[in-house]
Amino acid sequence: MKYVVGIDEGTTGCKTCVFDEDGKVIGTDYREYPCYYPRPGWVEQTPEDILPALFESCRSAVSRSGVAKEDIAAVALSTQGSVTTLMDENGELVRPFIGWQDIRGIEQIEGISQRIDVADFYRIGGNQLGSVFTASKIDWVREHEPENFARVAVISDHQDYFLRAFGAEGGFTDTCSASRYGTLDVDTSEWSERLNTAVGVPLDKLPTVVTEAGKVVGEISARVAALTGLAEGTPLCLGAMDQNCSTLGGGGLRAGTAVMVLGTFGSCYVVSDKPLRDPLSTLTVKPNHGVGNWTIEGFSNTAAASFRWYRDVFGDLEIAAGRALKRDPYDLITQAVSDVPPASNGVTFLPHLQGAAGASPNPSAKGTFVGMTLATTKSDMARAVLEGIAFEMRDVLEAQAKAGVEVRSVRLVGGAAKSPIWCQLLADVFERPVELLQTSETGCLGAALYAGTAVGVYPDVAAAVDHAVTVTETYQPDETAAPQYEKAFRRYQAVFDALTDTVFTSDF
Repeated sequence: MKYVVGIDEGTTGCKTCVFDEDGKVIGTDYREYPCYYPRPGWVEQTPEDILPALFESCRSAVSRSGVAKEDIAAVALSTQGSVTTLMDENGELVRPFIGWQDIRGIEQIEGISQRIDVADFYRIGGNQLGSVFTASKIDWVREHEPENFARVAVISDHQDYFLRAFGAEGGFTDTCSASRYGTLDVDTSEWSERLNTAVGVPLDKLPTVVTEAGKVVGEISARVAALTGLAEGTPLCLGAMDQNCSTLGGGGLRAGTAVMVLGTFGSCYVVSDKPLRDPLSTLTVKPNHGVGNWTIEGFSNTAAASFRWYRDVFGDLEIAAGRALKRDPYDLITQAVSDVPPASNGVTFLPHLQGAAGASPNPSAKGTFVGMTLATTKSDMARAVLEGIAFEMRDVLEAQAKAGVEVRSVRLVGGAAKSPIWCQLLADVFERPVELLQTSETGCLGAALYAGTAVGVYPDVAAAVDHAVTVTETYQPDETAAPQYEKAFRRYQAVFDALTDTVFTSDF
C-alpha cells in the first residue's frame, strides 16, 4: 500500500492529511495562523506565521498516521489563490503577502479600465476587473509602493512560493492559481501579454504555468524532512489552488458536476466542457487544472469566515463551555440554532464582512443584521448568520442558472459539511439535494490526488477521482420549508439592493 500527502494552506489555518490509495484519511492535523488588518479593508499575512504551521501540521499528521515515512509516495500543496506575493532576486518577500480578501485594489480599477476595456478584461481572463484578483493589487503596489515594486524579481502566488519553500527546483504554478492573477488567458492557459501590459506586469517576472495534472517539481531535502516528518527525497509535486483542489477532491471532473466549498472562502464550481462566459460578467471562468475542461464559479468573500466572526465576537460562552465540555464551540452554536424556525424569526444577515462578490459584486458592501426586535434571541441571530451565508450561495446558483449552467444537486465540502444542521439548512435553502463525500477534507485530497497522479499511484487524474472519491450521504430538501425560505431569500435580496443604493457606496 502506498500513501499520499496533501497539505491545504488555507486563509486562517492549514491542514495536512495522509491518505491511502482509496482516499481514506489515515492521519490528519490542523494549525491556525493569523491575518493582519493594518487598515480597514486591508488583509495581510506573513510566511513567518504560515510556513512553520505547514511544517508542523505535516509532521504531526505523518506521526499520527502511523505510516512509515518511506511508504509515502509523494506530497503536494493546496494553496490560497489571489494572494499577491512579490519576491526579490534572492527569493525573499519585498513586503507582506496581500490577501485575497484585501480590497485596496478597488482604488486601481478606474485607472486599469482606462488602459483596457473591462469587457475585454473579462473576455480574455474570465474574471471581473475587481478587488479580489491579484491584478488590481499588483497595480496598487506599483503606484503606491514604487520602492518595493522596483525590487520585485518574481510576481508570485502561494502555490509557487510554498513549493519553493518545500524544495521546488524553479518557479511553477498551476492554471487555477495563475487564473487568479486575472491576467491569464483562460482559453489557452497562457499568460496574456495584453492583460499583463495593462496591469504593468512584465511576463518574464511570472512563474511557469503548468497545465498537466501532477508534475514532480523537486524533492524533500534533509532540512525539510526533519521539519515535516517526510522522508528525505520524497517527490514534491505541483498541486493547485485550494478551491480547485477541493473541486477535484469533490469529484469535479466531468461536465455538470457542482462542488460547493464552504470554508473561509465560499464558492460553487460547476464543471463545463466549454469556457463559457457569463452575459452579466459576474461569474468567474477558469481552467479545471489538469482535467482539460473549465469551471464556472461564483463565490463569497467571507462564507464560513462570517460564522467564525460570529463565534469570536458573540460566542464567548460557547467557547468557554466548549473548553469545559471538550466540544467544538461551533457545535454548541448550531445545536441552539436547531430550535429556531426557518427564516430566523424575521432576522436577516448579510455576510459581506469583506465586501460582496459572486453574483452581486460590491466591494463597498458590509455585514448587516436587519429585523431585530425585543423578542430577538442570540440563537435567532446565529441562525440568521447561517442562512445569510446560504442565501449568498443561492444567489450564485441562480446566477449560474441565468448563464445557462443548471445545477441539480450540490456536493458540499468544507467546514459546513461537518454539521448535519447546516447541511439540511443548505438543502432547504437551495431546494436541491446536498451530497456529502467520504471525506470533507477535499482540499487535502485534491492535492494528494495530484501528487499520486504525478508519481504513478494513479494512471491519470480521472482514474484517481473515480477510485478515491465517494458520495456517502445525501440531504434531501424539506419541501415544507421552501415557502419560508423563498420569502426570506427575497427579503435578503431586497435588503442588499436597498443598502447598495444608499449605504454600500464608496462615499460611506
